[in-house]
Amino acid sequence: MCGIAAIFSSSPAIDLPLAEARLLAALRHRGPDSNGAWRHDVGEGRALLLAHTRLSILDLSPAGGQPMHDRENGNVIIFNGEIYNFAELRTELQNQSPGYTFCSGSDTEVLLRCYAAWGTAMFAKLDGMFALVLFDRARRKLVVARDHVGIKPLYYTQIDGGGWAFCSEVLGLIAAGVAAPRIDPEGLASFLRFGAVAEPRTFCAGVSSFPPGCWAELPLESDGSLTPVVYWSPDRFITGQADPDEHGTVLQQTVREQLVADVPVGLFLSAGLDSTALAVLASGLAPGRIRAFTISSGRGVDDEAEIAAATARILQMPHEVEALATARSTAWAFESLGAMDQPSADGTNTYLVSRASREHGMIAALAGTGADETHGGYGQFRSIPRWRLPLLSFVAGRLGAPVLSMLGRGLEAERLRLMMSCAPSTRAMLEEKRRYFTPSWIAENAPAWLPRLEGRSPPVADSFPDPRDEIVLGEMGGYLRNTLLRDCDWATMANSQELRVPYLGRRYIEHVLGLPWAAKGRQRKGPNKPLIAAIIPARLQGVCNRPKTGFILDVSSMLLGAHRDAFINASHSLNGVGFRLDGPRMLAELARSRSRKEAHRLWALLALGSYIEQHRMAL
Repeated sequence: MCGIAAIFSSSPAIDLPLAEARLLAALRHRGPDSNGAWRHDVGEGRALLLAHTRLSILDLSPAGGQPMHDRENGNVIIFNGEIYNFAELRTELQNQSPGYTFCSGSDTEVLLRCYAAWGTAMFAKLDGMFALVLFDRARRKLVVARDHVGIKPLYYTQIDGGGWAFCSEVLGLIAAGVAAPRIDPEGLASFLRFGAVAEPRTFCAGVSSFPPGCWAELPLESDGSLTPVVYWSPDRFITGQADPDEHGTVLQQTVREQLVADVPVGLFLSAGLDSTALAVLASGLAPGRIRAFTISSGRGVDDEAEIAAATARILQMPHEVEALATARSTAWAFESLGAMDQPSADGTNTYLVSRASREHGMIAALAGTGADETHGGYGQFRSIPRWRLPLLSFVAGRLGAPVLSMLGRGLEAERLRLMMSCAPSTRAMLEEKRRYFTPSWIAENAPAWLPRLEGRSPPVADSFPDPRDEIVLGEMGGYLRNTLLRDCDWATMANSQELRVPYLGRRYIEHVLGLPWAAKGRQRKGPNKPLIAAIIPARLQGVCNRPKTGFILDVSSMLLGAHRDAFINASHSLNGVGFRLDGPRMLAELARSRSRKEAHRLWALLALGSYIEQHRMAL
């Protein structure tokens, strides 16, 4: 797990040695163990820089360092992530070319040889999480690629005066001087709607997110356009034909591959179904070697530590619990705001778990992220399909206007009107379900120059007979990619920690996408996500039927107490770019209501204003 950056420039305004120093400093938290850079004169006033900071996970020796060169053809690669099937690919390469001897035990060298053997066709073979930039010396081009679902980030910008720049972080591009700290109006509008900026936009004007499941080529003879080529798309695998009996085997193989590392691997263990199933598999595959970690909130029914400890004890799994004192969690929560690569309404919980577990020496960890999105674990997998029922469809579609006018005023009425106006489009209703700030709040409080996202395009028509498939695709391309995975990346990399997500392994997710809902969906009786529940032995089945919980921060108390002044300052920063916020009044209303939802909306504004202030973002 690392930080990568590439600059291909024909602009005399770009000082590559200075950009290199700034990039290595900006990305050091992603790779504190070592760093490297390589500069190449392309000719005709063009130059190339590849930079890398390393968090050593596989082959801890200098042989695993980057930028890595292919000694046979002169190609050079920088790579962030893990290729979980690298051993399988190395064997295939050795069988094809027995004369080649690998010099390291790293997956990076395997990638170089894969490209030499198969070119860009190699991306169809990779199972992992990655972002990479590869210099093809013979063909004089750069190859850029990102993993199938976007577990690892990759941002890019076109350089004024000619050229392109790529980086693991938006802030790295700003630090290098190839992007200006200017607010993207579309990015801000997206943040207010979803609590995170939806790809391909970012919060920084002129910086875009490279799409997942794609690769692209950039010839070094020109400043041509960047045209991504799709090599993986989830909709291709929704068939309903996969064999449910194979589910346990596929997940076990995925976990086995993701336990491979030259440093100790741990597990974020909650009292929930997904992490418990991973604990069952990991403890069986590597008895006594995988250490579990849990944060205790000390907040009664919300505290998962006791159940997690019982799970670890039954599985004979080493387990550590961190009981975070209020003062410490409050300080770390504020610290998380400064660690964000882009503003986010979420991610602070992940930062706290990562920070605490890293202090306990956990360098790499597994987490249950992604299971809910593909197995139908969220409530919207049940609530949204009800809008497809004949009576509700008729009310929403034919009687919509009269009914909407009768709903009155207020936040809940507005949200219901928005949902009804989107029916029967499943994707549009899902977006409303994930909304943070409503159009009326935005119209009253946001800058007048903000672009309006509502009504810009008609709702996407459903393509699959079962609306749950539409929700899967919407969640994968929305909340999972733009919030969960992005937050997992910055929150763990800020603590120099690698997070692995087995439920998003490529071969596993292809299998789950192809399963019939009769097998993987929740039935009238029985546990949620029944195929995952089936992995858990009878003595642990209590976790399968308990209500969904998690480590919950008392955001209201923080905003009304230790972070009150910070929120007031953040509201001033937002007003400086055109917002119309009364910070003290908003806190007073929160003190009266103690609404958890309202507290999280105010936390989103705190994150937004703090980000603008800290990074001096301007219009």
